Amino acid sequence: MPIITLTTDFGLKDHFVGAVKGAILKEFSEASIIDISHQITPFSITEAAYVVKNSYQNFPEGTIHIIGVDSEISQENKPIAIQLENQFFICSDNGIISMITNEIKPDKIVEITIQNKMEYRFTVLDIFVKVACHIARGGTLEVIGNKIDKIKKLYEIQPSINTEQNQIVGSVIYIDNFGNVISNITKSIFQNIGKGRDFEVIARNYTFTKINKKYNDIVDFSIPIDKRQDDGKRLAIFNSANFLEISMYRSNLKTVGGAANLLGLNYRDNITIRFK
Repeated sequence: MPIITLTTDFGLKDHFVGAVKGAILKEFSEASIIDISHQITPFSITEAAYVVKNSYQNFPEGTIHIIGVDSEISQENKPIAIQLENQFFICSDNGIISMITNEIKPDKIVEITIQNKMEYRFTVLDIFVKVACHIARGGTLEVIGNKIDKIKKLYEIQPSINTEQNQIVGSVIYIDNFGNVISNITKSIFQNIGKGRDFEVIARNYTFTKINKKYNDIVDFSIPIDKRQDDGKRLAIFNSANFLEISMYRSNLKTVGGAANLLGLNYRDNITIRFK
């Protein structure tokens, strides 16, 4: 049963998600539809790239990913389809694929050629769904588009490295449901540049000299549970996707608060690592 995933900024209040799912099933009733997220911040291709980048490798070969973020067609925003690691991605050429595949070269890229495509207003419903169902039926990319070699490049998911000053300057690329702040600094970059040296992580007015392996590393389990005061303690950690994250232990946005609001960190704010 072919799998088609959906990642959009449509939210769940309106009819858009339901309409897209209905169109898929009408076109190809055997499809298995999986929601990755519909809560992407509107038009945030960086946020969408982070979510998809850390999701798609968990899906089986042949999965088709529809990315409906900043997808309105224009002369500068053309619909494309990509084959990567035996999976398929359908989206707009707005830079999102360059952030998802910055370490892997796509096997094939085509610009989707549909007659009068500039007249379509609901690109995901009118174009992406048809392409996804074509692929799900075993169709090839060459049938739905012309092969291209270049896509729009964006580099927001890459930090800057200054070896002379012994530092990595990253930025906030995502804030999750717990208020945790995720940077674009990966564990591999940290290890390659740091080479085991002492360091400090600077996020606004806060400094961290340790990166925890687990969230509960900050808990002193020798203290009776009713006397612990660990909730809300700030920490740095490499998350499950191996990106540097600034967190509050057991954060709750309704009570304790999250790192984003308590530390005053927002999208694109700098996070710097200085090595000694």
